[in-house]
Amino acid sequence: MLHCIKYELIALLRNKVVIFWLLGFPMILGTLFFAAFSNIADSEQDYRNIPVAVIKGDFVPPGFEGVMEQLSSGDDPLFSIKTGDREEAEKMMENGELEGIIYAGADSDGNISLQVPKGAGIKSGIIKSVLDSFHTRSGIIADIAEKHPENLGQAVEETKREINAVVSSSNSANDDPYVQYFYNLLAMCSLMGATMGMYCAINHQANLSFLGARVEISPMGKAKDVLASLAATLLVHNVFMAAASVYLVFILGIDFGVGFETILLVNFVGAVLGDSMGCFIGSIGAMKEGIKTGILISMSLGTCFLSGLMFGGMRLLIEESCPIINRINPAALIVDCFYSICVYGSYEKFTSNIIILLVWCLLFTAGSLIMTRKRKYKTL
Repeated sequence: MLHCIKYELIALLRNKVVIFWLLGFPMILGTLFFAAFSNIADSEQDYRNIPVAVIKGDFVPPGFEGVMEQLSSGDDPLFSIKTGDREEAEKMMENGELEGIIYAGADSDGNISLQVPKGAGIKSGIIKSVLDSFHTRSGIIADIAEKHPENLGQAVEETKREINAVVSSSNSANDDPYVQYFYNLLAMCSLMGATMGMYCAINHQANLSFLGARVEISPMGKAKDVLASLAATLLVHNVFMAAASVYLVFILGIDFGVGFETILLVNFVGAVLGDSMGCFIGSIGAMKEGIKTGILISMSLGTCFLSGLMFGGMRLLIEESCPIINRINPAALIVDCFYSICVYGSYEKFTSNIIILLVWCLLFTAGSLIMTRKRKYKTL
């Protein structure tokens, strides 16, 4: 069996197409993702210490100063108030140093307005949301004061509790919304290895290749021969995926939000799945190699599309409309393995995803062994 593994390894390492798709392509696509998303992520990821200016008039609404003090104080405040001078604030806005200028109580009605810079982004939207929330709650308190003054104290306390509850918290998770593309990249690498698994089947069936005809008449057991071929394929696949992961994590500096050993574990299970799936598809019927390759590529890219490789929100759309797809889609399960730990911190969900992936592996491997068993042929 070791003899078979040795020569399978030699054959695989001589295949330049395999080397490109499993090693070169992930590095190239990962570099493109990094170049495309890094600047966006750096500018949008930190939603704390948002620089603002607060210009107070003669009719500042009651409670406004207290709210701003709450949101701009502490170790990790939401806002960083830079100035209260109108002229200075306008200059800072022109220089791109502010995300918004808040005008409070400039008229007798105590209205609050917001001026944002050109090309305002998410941070300016956060400022507007806070002001809208304050306006809504001020209206509620004013209404209570007019109609049910006995409940005014309780309403104010509830509002204070809501404000105090707005705190920044962090864990080891990576909240970069673009990291999902790198999760999907590893899922695609896992499933694209199916082309190697396909050759395990083609090269062991006499009606599919000349090499298969020679293998059929060899004295070695068919199951042992197929498993030896899959073992060699899995070894090469894992080495290439580990190299691609090292490049993404340690050279590009992508924060996956999980330990590197977890990445290697998910890669291993994904590689087993991809190789066994390829072997299964390769074992079906006597279709030409090109047709089977097309089927595998369509399946791999199709499942990756549904998990969000081409459109980041696709997995969430499917979760809302037809969640069963995410429960059986191999690419979505691989992505969810990372999400379950990085975002949710749930090893229970991670374990259930791994189990489902292993069930797929067993089904594909069993089907491959059944369809590639020794047969008798009238003619070849």
